[in-house]
Formats: sequence, C-alpha cells, structure tokens
Amino acid sequence: MKKILLIRLSSLGDVVLTTPAIRAVRTHFPDAYIAMLVAKQSADVLRENPHLNEIISFDRFAKDKDTGEMLRIIRHLRERKFTLAIDLQRKFRTELLMYFSGAAERVGKGRFCTVRVQEQGNKHATAHYFDALHAVEIPAEDQRLELFLAESERLDAAKRIEAAGIRDTALKVGIFPGAGWKLREWMPERFAAIGDRLVSAFNANVLVYGGQKETELVQTVVDLMDAPAIPFAGNLQIRQLAACIEQCDLFLTNDTGPMHIAAAVQTPTVSLFGPGNHIRFQPLGAMHQTIRHDVPCSPCKQFTDKCKDNICMKGIAVDEVWQSISHTLEKLSAAL
Repeated sequence: MKKILLIRLSSLGDVVLTTPAIRAVRTHFPDAYIAMLVAKQSADVLRENPHLNEIISFDRFAKDKDTGEMLRIIRHLRERKFTLAIDLQRKFRTELLMYFSGAAERVGKGRFCTVRVQEQGNKHATAHYFDALHAVEIPAEDQRLELFLAESERLDAAKRIEAAGIRDTALKVGIFPGAGWKLREWMPERFAAIGDRLVSAFNANVLVYGGQKETELVQTVVDLMDAPAIPFAGNLQIRQLAACIEQCDLFLTNDTGPMHIAAAVQTPTVSLFGPGNHIRFQPLGAMHQTIRHDVPCSPCKQFTDKCKDNICMKGIAVDEVWQSISHTLEKLSAAL
C-alpha cells in the first residue's frame, strides 16, 4: 500500500485551502493510506474528511515544540513508514519533519527534498498546492473547498439558531467582524450599518459571529445597530461555527479563516480585503464576491504593526458593500 503524508501546520484558513489538494491525492491514489500533519489548533476542520485515513496533530504552542514535540511527531511519522511526503507549507520546520519521516520521495522547496518545487507567480493558494502535486504527476484542477459536517452537527446548529428565535425558513445573513490581525478588520460601525440595511430592506435575521477573543467586538457591532441582531461569539468551537455558517444564506466577512470555512460549506460570501493578498486567498467562484481597493502598499507584509492609517480597509465604503450584498441576495431570491 502506498502511504502518503501531507503537511500544513499553519492557520485555520490555510488548512481549509488544502482540501482540494487532499481530494486530488485521494482521487489519484484511491487505495493509499493518506495522513495529514496539521497544527493541533486547526485539526478539527479536517475531521470527517473521507479522503484522509489519519489526522496527525502538531502542537505549535507547546512549551517544548522545538524539542519534545518535534521528537514526538518524528517518532510517530517514522512508525507509519510513509513512501511519499508532500510539504504544502514549504518552511524549514515542515521540511525537517518531512525529511525525518523517512519518506523516500519528498516534495517541497528546500534542500532536503527529492523533488523541489519553487512557487511560481502570484496565484491562488490552491494553485500553488497543485504545483506540488503536478511535480509528482498527480492531476489536480478542481479548486473547490470542502468541509465535511456530520448530520448531528447540522442538527445542533439548527437548534442553536432556532433557540435564538429564528425560523428555519427566514433569511439569515452572517457577519464576521473579526480577523486574525487587527488591520484586516473593517470598522464595526460599518458592519452595523450593513446589518441595519439588511433588516430594513430584506427583513433579514442578522447573526454576528466571532471567536472566543472577539466577544466584545461582536457585542459592539450588535449594540451599534438600531435593528435587532443576534450575537454568536465566545462559545462556538470551530466545527460548531462551520455548521452555523452553513445555515446562513450569505456571509459578510473580513479576510480571515471563517471566510474559507464559509466557502467550504457552500455559503455565498462577500469578502472584504485590505492588507491581505486577494489573488492568493479570495474565495473562488460566482457565488463569492470580493471587495477591495488597490492602494500602493497592498498587499503589505502580513501582521505588521507599522501601518498607521489602514487606508485599504477605510477605503471600503458602506454603499459599495451594500450594493454587492443586495445584488447577491437578489440573485439568490431569483434562483429560488
């Protein structure tokens, strides 16, 4: 049996973006044993994925991540006796893990790889992952993201939304005002203005989502609205959030992990991009709209704190976001 190791230790959204590559590997090797090494904090998004035989979690925040955690993972990988390893992260740490896994065929960027693949051009992240697969003659074209939910998770999400007083047949629009980086966040008052227009024009139920660290931001958006909105923040795990996003008819979001989750559960998105690279990370397909302004410094170096005016996000006006949202909702209504 061919045994294949895929590696991506980065953040939640980056792992979701690997799902087309995972599917392509399974399609090409239907009988292989395929494992994915991911960061412990992002591993849940791959649970229930039928293309994987095993999910191996690396704790990036372990106190001994450079010694004990590395050795633990290396021992685990060597026990599996992988024959092919593909480093989708292309960093020194992941290259070392791939090398010490013992796999004879190793695909990546650095000197420890038997097949070296350099990133070519500014293109979507899924296309960069496909380059690694193409280097070992694995066909890959379909860039559609996937996230597999159990029926019990869908039922739980439906109950949560019903408990908030929302009918299943009512129009539901999710808003995600947070981001992993403050400079990626659109202004709370502008999210609130969109929320008020959604209620006024479409009689929509506005659900404002956030992670455990975004409870205050979510409540700020809700409080700034004149119309009622429902906060969902602080108590949702990743898969619970994904199931709730799947319940929405539309998802308005900054450039952040839940944007990719929404695309993966087939919820239409309107995504707001500023400092990030929209070519590399925007959701693909006709059901997704990206709004951004071309400023000289964008995309800027990720996670810098040197920007003082955040002109790329401030340049996104409420009216243009509303135009995109109303156009999307009208298309959805016509399709029903």
